[in-house]
Amino acid sequence: MNSSVESKFAAPSRCSECGASVGTKGFETFDMSVAPGTRHHALLNSNEPPNDSDSVFIQSVISKADAPLAYLDKEILKVQEKLRQMEDERAALSSYWRRNRGILYPLRRMPPELLREIFSWVLPSNTEALDVMGQALWLLTQISSRWRAIALSTPSLWSRIAIDYSRSQGISPWPLSPIKAQLDYSRKLKIHFYASREVDSRPQIDMFKLLSEHSARWEKLSVELTTEMVPTLVALRDRVPSLRRLWIAWNSADAQVGVPSVDCFQTASSLVDIGVFNQFGSVPILLPGHQLTRYEIDCPLEEHIGMLKQTPNLVEARISIDFHEQVWPDLSDTVDLLRLRRMYISDPAALKYFKAPGLEELALEDGPDHAHFLAPFHAFIDNSSCSLRRLCLVSPTVHTTTRILQSSPSLTELLIIHDEDNSDETNTLIAALTAANPSAIPLIAPRLRLIFFGCEGESHLDYTAYLEMLKSRRTAENCALKSAALLVVDGPKPEAETVRGLHTLRREGLDLLLLEGAQATDEMDSWDYKTPWN
Repeated sequence: MNSSVESKFAAPSRCSECGASVGTKGFETFDMSVAPGTRHHALLNSNEPPNDSDSVFIQSVISKADAPLAYLDKEILKVQEKLRQMEDERAALSSYWRRNRGILYPLRRMPPELLREIFSWVLPSNTEALDVMGQALWLLTQISSRWRAIALSTPSLWSRIAIDYSRSQGISPWPLSPIKAQLDYSRKLKIHFYASREVDSRPQIDMFKLLSEHSARWEKLSVELTTEMVPTLVALRDRVPSLRRLWIAWNSADAQVGVPSVDCFQTASSLVDIGVFNQFGSVPILLPGHQLTRYEIDCPLEEHIGMLKQTPNLVEARISIDFHEQVWPDLSDTVDLLRLRRMYISDPAALKYFKAPGLEELALEDGPDHAHFLAPFHAFIDNSSCSLRRLCLVSPTVHTTTRILQSSPSLTELLIIHDEDNSDETNTLIAALTAANPSAIPLIAPRLRLIFFGCEGESHLDYTAYLEMLKSRRTAENCALKSAALLVVDGPKPEAETVRGLHTLRREGLDLLLLEGAQATDEMDSWDYKTPWN
């Protein structure tokens, strides 16, 4: 080994501590060269153990290096201290630079109206709001005094209050004070309140009573009830003059015990949209039926008929009759829904009880019993004398779908919702919708301008066949296809080549919607008219 650290500058001096030479710029020289062939060189380049005389010599070498090392450590420390000082100075100068540059940012000159619009876009969705409890809004007020003033003076930002005790894991996390502040900053209110049997009922009741003090400003109410909450809800009678939309659900079957009916909203003079989710059993609800324009309730068919006879102005209805002990009433007369434009019904057999001459959109649950579906469907269309434009089928069969398409010339929009259990049936339907060559069977429903497919569960859709179906219809003569959608909540996704093919169709002019996960679920909910705001 032949190495040394030497000064790059002339006229080295001597270190007062070790006697080693120090260059004019402070670089110490220390001779680390070891001549080949010497005992020192042999020890450095092997694992040979030193003898006593070797140890004395090596110890002297180590001792000579101690002082130069200490000197270099001191010099390094000085440099580090200087570096820290420079870094601190730079940080201060950089902060000063940014603050001054910030004076010129366009954001400072942004009109309050535009800031309010931006603020509205950062608000969480209903589901997210239940998790973050309005944190996004409070964060906006901490950015600057101007932002705080604008946010606090915009009532619409504070209108939605979302509280879900079922997410609190046995702890009541909602203190009253921030909710009181939000109530002060708001004007109209959209209340989402979900009670839980796992949390002490007292703070839940106190919270709902606090919100009820402002019930005259409620525009929307979505509430899930426990037994203890029912009296608090009933106390709202004649206190909700601005309420336009109402959604009621029950936390458990026990919550419905002893509740003969809910009658506190019969005098709600602004109520036009009602939803009731009777998962555990049916509790009658008295409504101002003459003013309702939207209806979404699950209950026995006989109760539906009684309520729907009192709702002449309905535009949209979602009729769920999924009760195990369903009793079909005698068909004395039909319910005439003269203004109805959109309807979902869970059992097609119930269609015979209704007439809707202005109906344009219909969503139905299909099943393996083709006659059970097709006969009431065609009877309903004939009795109503309506011209359907859109049809949504949930878990459809190929037989039902193709028969309807062949016999319904007014249909221009087809929406299919399937799950993992009927993926094979859906893949067969895709094949049936594919345009064959001119010598084969004619194209089914060439008038369809819109074809949407969505899978609620794990998708096993043949994406390649789906792409070929779209391509074949786009190139088929006299085919009207303009819009398509593929919605996948879970499961395998299309391969890259299929995705490229879909994007090619989009570039060629096809209005194509591709969604997955929660976005796909939200979009499919709109297909069969589930409450979009709950």
